[in-house]
Formats: sequence, C-alpha cells, structure tokens
Amino acid sequence: MEDRGGAIAKFGLWFNDRRIAIGIAIFFILTMIPMLLVAKYSHASADDFGWGAGLRRQVWNETHSIAQFVKTAFEGTIRIYRIWQGTFTTTFIQAFQPEIFNVHAYFIVPYIMLPFYLGGTAFLLHYLLVRILKIKKSVFAVVTMLYFLISIQYIPSTGEAFYWYNGAVAYTLAYSVMLFCLGFSLKYIFTGRKQDLIMASLTAFFVGGGNYLTVVLLPLLFILLLFLFTPSRKNTFYLLIPLAVFGVTAVVNMCAPGTKVRGGSDFGFDVYNVFHAIGKAVYKGLKDVRSEYLGNPVIVIGMIVIALFLASQMIGKQYEFSFRYPGLFVMMTFGSYLAMYAPTYYASVGAPFGRVSNLISFYFELSVIADMIYVIGYLTKKGSRRWQDGVKKFMEKWEVYKIYVLLGAFILILAHPGWYATTAVVRTVDYLASGQAEAFGDAMEQRYEILLNEELKEVELEALPSAGPLFNYDIIEDWNDWPNTAVAEFFDKDSVKLKTGE
Repeated sequence: MEDRGGAIAKFGLWFNDRRIAIGIAIFFILTMIPMLLVAKYSHASADDFGWGAGLRRQVWNETHSIAQFVKTAFEGTIRIYRIWQGTFTTTFIQAFQPEIFNVHAYFIVPYIMLPFYLGGTAFLLHYLLVRILKIKKSVFAVVTMLYFLISIQYIPSTGEAFYWYNGAVAYTLAYSVMLFCLGFSLKYIFTGRKQDLIMASLTAFFVGGGNYLTVVLLPLLFILLLFLFTPSRKNTFYLLIPLAVFGVTAVVNMCAPGTKVRGGSDFGFDVYNVFHAIGKAVYKGLKDVRSEYLGNPVIVIGMIVIALFLASQMIGKQYEFSFRYPGLFVMMTFGSYLAMYAPTYYASVGAPFGRVSNLISFYFELSVIADMIYVIGYLTKKGSRRWQDGVKKFMEKWEVYKIYVLLGAFILILAHPGWYATTAVVRTVDYLASGQAEAFGDAMEQRYEILLNEELKEVELEALPSAGPLFNYDIIEDWNDWPNTAVAEFFDKDSVKLKTGE
C-alpha cells in the first residue's frame, strides 16, 4: 500500500502548476482551432452592408486612398450620430468592415475579435493576480484559461460575439477595451505612471462612445475601484480623470439627435420607466443566475476548480489590502451585473439577447472570480489559528491531488454529453463535419458571383443553408426591406431580393 500511495503522490507532484497550465493551454487552443477554421465560410451580413458601407466601398474602389476612406468614414459617423444613434466611437470602427476592401476578407473578423477579448481579459487578470496578489504566473494561466473555456464555450451567441463584424465591434470590442481600461487603471493605482493614466483615459473615451451596457458598467466599476483603493492608495483619486473623460463621451453619446430619432418622439428620461427597467433587470438577472449559471454543471465545476487554485496561492500570504467588506463587495459586483440588464428594458426592447447577453455572461463569470478572490482574502485575514492549521493541511494535500481533481472533473463532464453538447466547439465541429459549413460557404460564393456581376441590376437570390455558429441575418422576399436595400447599395444594384418560394 505504501508503494502505491507513493506512486500516487509522485504522479500528483509531477503535475505541478506549470505542467497543468501548459496542458490546459493546449486544450484551450485545440478548442479554438475549429472555431477559427469555420471563419473561412463567413461573410458580411445585415448592418455590415448598411450605414453608408456602399459609399465607402465605392470610395475605396475608386481611390484606394486611406486618407480619403478615413474622411468618408468620419463623415458617415457624424451622419449616423445625427440620424440614428450616438455610439460614435464604435460606429467609426464599424466603417472598416473587411468586405469593403476585399469580398474575401471577412474571415479575418474572429482573428481580430478573439485576440481583443482574450487580450483584455488576460491583461486585467494578470495585473490583478500576478502583480497585486503575487500569484504564480502558472496559476494565473490556469485560472485564465479555465475562465476562457467557460466564457467562450457557453457564450449565448458565438456568431454575434466573434463572427459578425458590426455586432462584435459594437459589443465584444467595446467590452474588451473596457477591460483594458480597468487594467490600466489598476496599474496606475499601484505604479503612478502617467502613461497608464493616459491609456486609462483613452480607453475610457472609447467605451463612453460605445454600447450602453458598457456605458452603464464602467462607471460602476470605477466607483468600486475608488471605494476599494482610495483609503490606501493616493493615486486612486486621479481615476476621476478617466471617469470624467468617460462621462463627457457618454453624455455626448446619449444626447445624440439620432437617439431621439431611433427611439421615437416619446423616448427620453422617464422616472416610471427607470423603476420598471430596474425591476425587470433584477428579476431577469436573478432568473439567469439560477438557470444559466447555477443550472450549468460545467460552469459550477469550473468555478470550484478556479476557487481551489486561487485559494492554494492566496492562503498564507500577507496582503496590505484589508479585504474588510466581503458582503459589500459581492453586492457591488452583483449589482453591476444586474445593471447590465437595464438598458434593453429601458429602451423597451425587452430581455437581453445575443450580443447583449454575451457581455452579461462575460462579466458575470469574471465578477464571480473577483468575488472569490475577495472572499478568500477576507478568510485569510480573519482565519483563526485552528483554521490556519487546516489550511496548511489543505495546501499539502492540494499539491498532490490537484491533478486528480482536474482529471475527476474532466471525466465527470465527459460522462454527461448533455453538459457539453451545446458548447461552441462541439457545435462548430458538428457544423464542419456534417458538410453544412461547406454548403453554406459554397452558397455564399455563388451568391457573390451574382452580386459582383456589374451587368445585373435587379437581382433575385436563392435562400441560404444554415449559418450554424456563424452569423447571418439574410435578405427577404421584399426588395424594399432594409437588409435588401443595404445589400443593393453595397453592390450597386437597383434591387435585391430572395426568390419567392413556390
């Protein structure tokens, strides 16, 4: 028995944090490969063709001048600000839709959006975990990769998060820039370097001119940082600068004439609507916690494993930060999560959907990690002598058995196909293996041959096969509907419509 016990211990100890991090990173990369491969079948859709994209395409084809194109994009941003919506920073970036430059360039969208999301998240977590909490880089990698696996594989809409340029810029990109903003803000609090404050202000400017979810979320998180660090770090006070920059751009955003046009003459501030939206947001947010997060065994297991890795690094360390208010901290992060539900209800759009739900999901799961860090820090500070003795035993056991915990979790998940059947990678592999992806790609190529034929001015197109995990908001049989007119403008046609079903 001793030999067997020794073998078990040796095997467990061989899998140190570094080897585990490498293993999880390899697994994560493997899940990303099919999600990147399927992008070659992706094409522009819906708003990608709208908002003057046809004019910008014409300008590029005629001039091939970057300066002229940027000038046209800037003018288009001002026009949209006046007639449709105020999100001027993301609207300007949306002007650079890849198919304007080359109709075969759209595959690049996830190669842009995924690095921004991964980079923003890793940037923030690295400074928090490695620089502030002194956690080993290997454990930071484990925690970050596990979070990526959870947040990407169970995302509400992969198509709107990573494959649709217009929607991804408006939401995924803006959220990712917000994470960079928080990372630079943390860096400035602890280093006092002016360049970090400048970067925090620039990224705050971008977020202020973006979607209303991040416009609601960022100031709440700035307030959280001010509450946490002002008593102990004098630099924290200067975060009022990026907060003020954000405030100005957010006001410019919300006061756009186009917002009134889009919302209708009755749209504006209404006290009743505020309380109605808050009530709906709280109800829906609590419901989703139960059904989407606590009701997902893989997310629960993943968060438990993350908590164990965090505890193994934080327990026993001495931190200057007090972790005095765990209850209040959890309330503030959870309240910020609930607040993200409010904009769609206030605008009478209803419950969050697609790209909106993506951001809520990203943030909620990240906020749970932040809550775990704070609670573990509090327990470490307040633990009794007996508790500390128990902690030491846990640390000794954890070094041996953590690989077995991971293997056990992996086997448990594999034994329940229903738990992972809806993951992004499984859906994508099924889509590729079934031939549906190739069929969709071929149909799109045939459609583009027709649309690029300059001799055809009135075009009827065949319906497309399923877009699967990709995004496709297709035209309809009515040539006068907005997706149809946008496609017609983009390809310089008099009319575009689907063939009528007979």
